[in-house]
Amino acid sequence: MQAATQDSVTRRHTIVLGLKLLAGLMIIAAPVFIAGIWVPGLSDVAFFGILAASFGWIAGGVRIGALVVASLAVLGVVVTLLRGQTWALALILIGLGVLYGYAASRGVGKAVLQLPILTPYFILKPPTLFSDPPVIDAKYIVGVLVVMLVTGLWAILVLHLAAGTRTLQHVEVREPRVPLLYGTILGVLSAVVMIIGTSTDLKTHWVWVTLTLYVLADPQQLYTPAKMWGRVLGTLAGFAVVSLLVLVGIPDNVLLILALPALWLTLVFMVIGRPYWQYALFLTITVVFMGMAEVNTLLLDAERIGFTIVGAGLSILAAILVNVIGYRRAGLSAPAPAPPPAPATAPVRKQD
Repeated sequence: MQAATQDSVTRRHTIVLGLKLLAGLMIIAAPVFIAGIWVPGLSDVAFFGILAASFGWIAGGVRIGALVVASLAVLGVVVTLLRGQTWALALILIGLGVLYGYAASRGVGKAVLQLPILTPYFILKPPTLFSDPPVIDAKYIVGVLVVMLVTGLWAILVLHLAAGTRTLQHVEVREPRVPLLYGTILGVLSAVVMIIGTSTDLKTHWVWVTLTLYVLADPQQLYTPAKMWGRVLGTLAGFAVVSLLVLVGIPDNVLLILALPALWLTLVFMVIGRPYWQYALFLTITVVFMGMAEVNTLLLDAERIGFTIVGAGLSILAAILVNVIGYRRAGLSAPAPAPPPAPATAPVRKQD
């Protein structure tokens, strides 16, 4: 009876939280869509501000959300100005990997995780603003900074009022040098992916490789098969959903609108801690619907599956390199396994 009551309370709490997030997301999006009518491309830039702010807020509340969106705005401008300077961009991606590793060594890696995930998108293609393609001048730079900061802070305010206070959670770290080494390896791998992606003639979304690489990152459990297969399964399920909607002939503008509820479900499942494949399913739908204007939707979805598998393979490679370089060569201590439970023993009776 008590368990049933607890389940009922949990379901009610989940429903209320989901409705609050839905209302918050609609309030956040409404002024952006309206302003986008008069300012071409504003929604493209606002998307990054809202996304960075939302996940930053989920990771650590108002202060972390504001710090993440401000940092991403500056990084986005810097890498946009450095487009074509491949080695400079590679150093930035390596630096972001080191930053993530350092934060993870202090137990707060999730606080900065969005920076190495979202920065490569500015390298792949600067967001459209004022014109398409954008003219990279002072007006554009100031516009990107202002739009990202304003929409990001607006998103944080709405989420805070709708869903309450969130605090930064610290994870216990037994060997701080391991996350630092792990983050450095992730940075190097993402830089290599960027160099290959930008030096080829193929117009590919190589950023999905770096996205998967960091999304699967877990310095405390270097190889997480459940999370890896959950992401692959969720991506395949998302591909099936998108394919079905496209094949039945739903117009592209309707699919673009459906990206909003898909984003809502992505945030809800992330906050309430649902199985990872469910989060990956709606993340796939969101990303594909938001990027479908560039290429054929089914091609975009199939491309995402391939890059997700590549990213998962590189994630395993990073774990192997940490094991070889760190534990075997540098002599770092691996986390000690939990001791087995003590065998049950019968109580000893005191002799009279």
